Amino acid sequence: MKGIMYDLKVWKVILKKANLAPKYLMIRYREDWPVPKIKHPRQIKVKTRIAGICTSDIHQINVNLPYSASILARKENPFPMGHELVGEVVEVGNQAGDFSIGDRVVHSPLAACESYGFALCPSCRNGNHETCYALVGRGDGTDLENQYGGRGGFGGFSGGGFSEYFVGFSKQFTKVPSSLADDVAVLSEPFAVSLHAVARNRPRDSDKVLVIGGGIIGLMTVAALRALDSKCRIITIAKYDFQAKAAKRLGSDDVISERSHDRFYETVAEITDGVLFRPRMGKRILYGDSGPDVVFDAVGIDSTLDDALHLVRSNGRIVIIGMGFGKTKATDWALQLYKQLSITGSMMHGVEMIDGNRIDTMELALRTLEETPDLFENLLTHKYRIEDFKAAFRCCQQKAKANAIKVAFDFS
Repeated sequence: MKGIMYDLKVWKVILKKANLAPKYLMIRYREDWPVPKIKHPRQIKVKTRIAGICTSDIHQINVNLPYSASILARKENPFPMGHELVGEVVEVGNQAGDFSIGDRVVHSPLAACESYGFALCPSCRNGNHETCYALVGRGDGTDLENQYGGRGGFGGFSGGGFSEYFVGFSKQFTKVPSSLADDVAVLSEPFAVSLHAVARNRPRDSDKVLVIGGGIIGLMTVAALRALDSKCRIITIAKYDFQAKAAKRLGSDDVISERSHDRFYETVAEITDGVLFRPRMGKRILYGDSGPDVVFDAVGIDSTLDDALHLVRSNGRIVIIGMGFGKTKATDWALQLYKQLSITGSMMHGVEMIDGNRIDTMELALRTLEETPDLFENLLTHKYRIEDFKAAFRCCQQKAKANAIKVAFDFS
């Protein structure tokens, strides 16, 4: 079968870090990969229909994620890539639950305790599947662990959408409503990521919320705020006009695309009634209890985190969703103390309490996409065949040139 696998070898990482390696050293494209087989009764096999490219996939290829991220690497090597996908069930294990051949499904890369059949770990008992022990190879201490390779021999984020077929645990899949088109359903995973972040950090209706980033996670954060019925004022930082238009359509009240750093800060202050002060040295700082109440950083690089710290009001909150940074070099962390800020991270998706009911954000994402599909149409801007992977990845990294929002591999 055609597909892309990630080949995680230490010598390759060293060459990439030293800028001595070819661009795609970390991945292997082949047209003769063996079709995967169901190994455990709780699994299903899926034929990929469409698979979105996540920015984290690009970070993996370029090896610019922090080393700490490797705690969540798959144990087998090379391992399949691609976690944003719509697929069709082609085989079902005998303990795989309510799935039938032909079902369309979306996928979560989180194989938590329940996926394996383990007794729930502390994270899973609290609905925090994104920090489950099983992701780092720890089960419940029973013989069941041995079926999966023993303690430390399983786990990691899973995927496979960059291949024609892949296998996963049934608990990782959610059925797609029949009325929902593949091109919209493929947005469910990034939408679930943003819903998770917003649900755990819901602003008040009177709040002014700054969303940094006009990529898919930033846009989905705007959509998540509105999907959870927030009446807050949303200000989105978007580099490009096509991102600005999408942010407006999804519910942003204001969009800032200023290239001048000083003017960018001034515009945020004007919109949010904040006051900028200039220290003896360095950038201006929005200080005091006025300005953006909550900042969602949907980029997550050194410069955007530094901007978030400078722009959020004193005693405000920063929520980091973007995964673009590792160790920071230029971020002024003293501002966290001077401004008494709450800073929290948000990873993947989970089970949330919304309107008195517990719901997985993947289910909520699909429900919202089904109810308002027109709102999300045309966010998938580019589709490529898997054999044209270099052009697809290049498109992701040249968004301005291509007017790209979401890029995907089309297996139809």
